[in-house]
Amino acid sequence: MRALDSLVGRVVLSLIALTVAFGLVAAATGSYTLHREINEAMDSSMREAARRLLPLVIDDLFARDTLQSPRRLAEAVSEDDGGRLVFQVRDGHGRILMGSHNAPVEPLTARLAQGFTEEAGWRIYTEPAVSGSVFVQVAELDARRNEETIEAAIGFLVPMIILIPLSAIVAWLTMARSLKPIASLRREISARHGDNLASIRTEEFPAELAAIAKSVNSLMQRLHMALDAEKEFTANAAHELRTPIAGALAQTERMIAEAANEAARKRPRQIKAALSGLASVSEKLMQLARADAGIAVAAKPLDLATVAALVVADFEQHGESKGRIRLEAPAKGTAFATIDADALAIVLRNLVENALRHGAKSGPVLVRVGYDARLSVINAGPVVPAPGGLIKRFERGATRAEGSGLGLAIVARILQQTGATLVLNSPATNRPDGFEATIQFPAA
Repeated sequence: MRALDSLVGRVVLSLIALTVAFGLVAAATGSYTLHREINEAMDSSMREAARRLLPLVIDDLFARDTLQSPRRLAEAVSEDDGGRLVFQVRDGHGRILMGSHNAPVEPLTARLAQGFTEEAGWRIYTEPAVSGSVFVQVAELDARRNEETIEAAIGFLVPMIILIPLSAIVAWLTMARSLKPIASLRREISARHGDNLASIRTEEFPAELAAIAKSVNSLMQRLHMALDAEKEFTANAAHELRTPIAGALAQTERMIAEAANEAARKRPRQIKAALSGLASVSEKLMQLARADAGIAVAAKPLDLATVAALVVADFEQHGESKGRIRLEAPAKGTAFATIDADALAIVLRNLVENALRHGAKSGPVLVRVGYDARLSVINAGPVVPAPGGLIKRFERGATRAEGSGLGLAIVARILQQTGATLVLNSPATNRPDGFEATIQFPAA
């Protein structure tokens, strides 16, 4: 079954099947032709033997008394044909006058007529002489003829049986060598993704594959243009929204301050909440645009504990998250990862924001940095089913908390550029509930 899964295997098996089928047809046709030719050659040999025997028989018969009992010929013909042919000399009444040593005692045929006949498994040739008063019959077993045909057929079937597997091996090696450019093209295409849309070199491929590579290059060029347009639109839209949103928030703050009573402040506060959500989405879109632009690339390893401490300290300055975040990190300078500091800060901020927003109300959030370049953010709260699907853009779980559905998508996009892996578990490790986001950075 594995051979059928590959193009080489299918082609080679098809070639073998066709070769075997054509070989069987050729063998059947050749065997039939060979059998006919062998029979014609043996018939000619029998006719020639009978005609050569006639003068000897006639001289012998006229030199002796015809009333004597039939005489057996032992050496007259046996050396000439290797014992393959038998002979009988009969008179016009059908009596046996003479016969070879290996001829049957009974007459070979009931009737005497010139030419070839077949009777009782014998192929017989009858040659008359002396005006039909003497008949020489030369006979050969049909089984002997069939044996000769089989031996001749085996002579060309055996090489065919040996050559078929050898031809299959040669065909497999030839096809595998010829299809190497396909595997090379597949690897080139597999290496292309959102961060690598470089054109494929077409000079290295045959004409057929070069046409496919050119089509892929054209597709990647259009994709690159579409992605650039999307990134530019996202960045411009988020940037252009920041100033008017900030102005609108300032106006709502003024409206709240100038309101005469609590009832008058209700509507401005609702507007402020909506604008705050829009500002948060705008900020996430800016981060996503930066992530798509490839900010994660770093020239040298970064100390994870240092950046984690700065992010946690920033959150501690806000009253709603103060005292909820706990940092577990080794000594500075012991855990490194090849990632940009701003990119790592964006990753940590998004993970911590999600933990604070979607975890248990007022519950603790643990930020843990390991010596093996592993970073985890753990919070308490209800179990989240299928957490792996949350990394899609604008994907939100079953929660009433505010959010844009972009935080984990931004994290995954940045980590993809660094070769790090993001694993989401719910419940958290060694806990009955909660949510855990773990990042494993490659060795620095």
